[in-house]
Amino acid sequence: MNTIKVSLVQMISWDNKEANFQKAMGFANQALKDKPDIICFSESFLYWGPADAWETLESPYVHAFKEFAKKNKVNIVLWSIKFRSMTPHKFTNTALILDRTWDIVYQYDKIYMFYVNRPDIIVRESDTTSPGNSLWLFELEGVKIGVGVCYDLRYPEYFQALARKWAEVIFLPAHFRKKTWSVAREVLTKSRAIENQVYFCACGDTGEWLCGDSRILSYDGQELAALGSEEGVITATLDLQALKTFRRDFPVLLQIKNFNV
Repeated sequence: MNTIKVSLVQMISWDNKEANFQKAMGFANQALKDKPDIICFSESFLYWGPADAWETLESPYVHAFKEFAKKNKVNIVLWSIKFRSMTPHKFTNTALILDRTWDIVYQYDKIYMFYVNRPDIIVRESDTTSPGNSLWLFELEGVKIGVGVCYDLRYPEYFQALARKWAEVIFLPAHFRKKTWSVAREVLTKSRAIENQVYFCACGDTGEWLCGDSRILSYDGQELAALGSEEGVITATLDLQALKTFRRDFPVLLQIKNFNV
């Protein structure tokens, strides 16, 4: 493919899974008006609440999204679903990639665990979540795609590893609070796009404490589409041939070196 069209869904989610699901489906149908190849949801879009509300691959919600993908012939980055972990009393923060035929072509567990250690607050995501351990790169429509999530944004080596495997598009579903995301959004999303010469699609939850700020960036840092704090859908067409030409003319990725520290 020379181009691929992506849509990002930004919405407010709470602890009412059915209400969240219905809202997500509404936005997915709204996105279809732009005829995207891929629809991406934000982290925790289906549920934000107590950790014991996990799903299985046989979940009616997973089934409904698979049916939606097949009926509308669209690929879906379905982030995130909570699955029961092999570790007692923990779950995984999992993404499912659904192709146009309704197949699950990839399943990814979030690797980096959010950690805050301040005198006034301690947060350890690892207390409730079992991390994954695999670099995530897959293909849809012949396009090499990588995915990170939220806190991953602060680890440039993860995205460089994806770029070294020639990822062309990277999705970053997120659940950033306003205080942390407002500092990171402008600088780090643009940095990840430019330094790795990729299209970077950051898809955020929004709400009273969450900032939204979903954005689609070009490989040279240009903003192709963006939302503020409101709910909605953004769509952009990504020119993959232009990306290939840019990488050929400015071969940054071919000059990466390994250093033993």
